[in-house]
Amino acid sequence: PPPPATAQLPYLLGFAGWAVASAVLVVVRSRMMLSLGLLAGEVLHSELLTRVLAAPLSFFDVTPRGRVLSRFSREMLTVDVSLPSALQTYLSTLASVGSTALVVLAASPLFGAFLLPLAFAYSAVQAFYSASSRELKRVEAATRSPLLSHVAASLDGLATIRAFDARRRFGSECERTLDANLRASLASALVNCWLGLRLELLGATISAAAAALAFARNSASASASSAIAAGLRGAGGVGTAALGVTLALQVTQTLNWSVRQATELESHLISVERLQPYTSLEPEPGWVPPNAAAATSAPPLRRVAPTLTGAGGGGEGG
Repeated sequence: PPPPATAQLPYLLGFAGWAVASAVLVVVRSRMMLSLGLLAGEVLHSELLTRVLAAPLSFFDVTPRGRVLSRFSREMLTVDVSLPSALQTYLSTLASVGSTALVVLAASPLFGAFLLPLAFAYSAVQAFYSASSRELKRVEAATRSPLLSHVAASLDGLATIRAFDARRRFGSECERTLDANLRASLASALVNCWLGLRLELLGATISAAAAALAFARNSASASASSAIAAGLRGAGGVGTAALGVTLALQVTQTLNWSVRQATELESHLISVERLQPYTSLEPEPGWVPPNAAAATSAPPLRRVAPTLTGAGGGGEGG
């Protein structure tokens, strides 16, 4: 006879408790990661702004305006938002992949023989993709600065451009810089497609290996009841094997996302690398920080002895 409904209540309550705890931990993790990212971005932006405002005039003579605007706009946006989000997603997908691998190994210990070659294949694909994506990100960032410089210069000299009827020439120049930036973006998208195809093939291999091992485990003859055979078959019954196969089918997208996020995290760190030279700019000779100027301009504090004055102390009685 089927078990009573009350017998399933502890399992349902335990599942609900795990779900609530998971939701709370996800909120805490997201808030903590984003708060730390914003704090790091605030410190970096303050240092960057202080150094750029105190930089000598020769720096602005040799540095294009678009390059400075790119540092304060796109690069800071990456540090404030994209970098913490990529780190959070990468850690989450990495934990999901690890838990899935443990469940599949518990269901079919022979899966460990396939796990090491697959891990090596994933590492090789990620290393090749990371090198290409990192350089393409640098090219995309380098082609963005001329575009911003051209737009800023065109807006400043708009009256002159109209007076000399140079709209066609400036429009062609804008299209040329925009095409150069879009070519780098298109190459990055093509590299992502290349990565997706390879990761889908590796994920299909994982799913096929897990399904084949689960089938071999559950179709083994009853005569193979030795300890070695039982150890190779793994723990649990058909339900554990089915759970392992289901997670192996789902891990394809998780692995794909994990590799992408690892590469995105490495690419986003390029923004920090591009901001570092601006945080170490030498100030204008003779420049004094505002706090130091305020401290030096304040009058010195001296101890003043108290004096007693009386209303009739200096007059005569009478």
